Amino acid sequence: MMVALLAAICLATGTPDNRDEGGLIIPPLAEPTLPVTAPSAAGFAPAGWRVEREIRGDLNKDGRPDLVAVLKGADPGCVVRTELSSEPMDTNPRLLLVAFGTPQGFTRQVANTAIIPRQEDPFVDDPLDNGELSIRAGILRLKLGHWRSAGGWGTYTNALAFRWDGSAFRLIGFDKDHLQRNSGETEKLSVNFLTRRARIATGSIADDAAEKVVWTTVTGVSPPPLETFGDGLSFEPKLRTGAAAN
Repeated sequence: MMVALLAAICLATGTPDNRDEGGLIIPPLAEPTLPVTAPSAAGFAPAGWRVEREIRGDLNKDGRPDLVAVLKGADPGCVVRTELSSEPMDTNPRLLLVAFGTPQGFTRQVANTAIIPRQEDPFVDDPLDNGELSIRAGILRLKLGHWRSAGGWGTYTNALAFRWDGSAFRLIGFDKDHLQRNSGETEKLSVNFLTRRARIATGSIADDAAEKVVWTTVTGVSPPPLETFGDGLSFEPKLRTGAAAN
């Protein structure tokens, strides 16, 4: 009965045009519609979605706690099987919700379905398995992880920090921590978008003393605000080449 009541999130594919070499079909999505106001995180969840994570904190400095939540689809049509694995894979999408607190409840400010990517590869872990969602000192922080069990040795985390500037949530900080598991080589990138400075530290897990640090600057236009931000795991800041070492 519960399944019958859920709204369809993953659309019927009709023909297996998007089948990969492992026989996996990733269903396309129906874009959700959220209310503008609600008394709680659950009140924003459309039919067929559930609240996966929820935190509170003052983001717009008005003294009221604001709401940040991860909503996740619960459509069984998004749970797919592949010839590459005996376990089904949940490709249900996630939505990052930010809503400002009001005397009556909360008013939606952000509903981003792109920043937390879907699971579309049976050998890649859920990006939130070792992720983080927090509010510290009025800054919204989201960390996503990439771990591949087959077909590649690289693993990394992307940590994004957004601050409300009165009109939008702007990216003010970005940290990428990358490890090449077969060689032990590491690279840590830290970007301050307020100063447009970036620190790149390369080294090895076998020799901390071998770490080399260079500083550079951010080039190009500013990243899009959280409201229209794309895949957080695919984000790469544009940096000036030819940086000087410490």
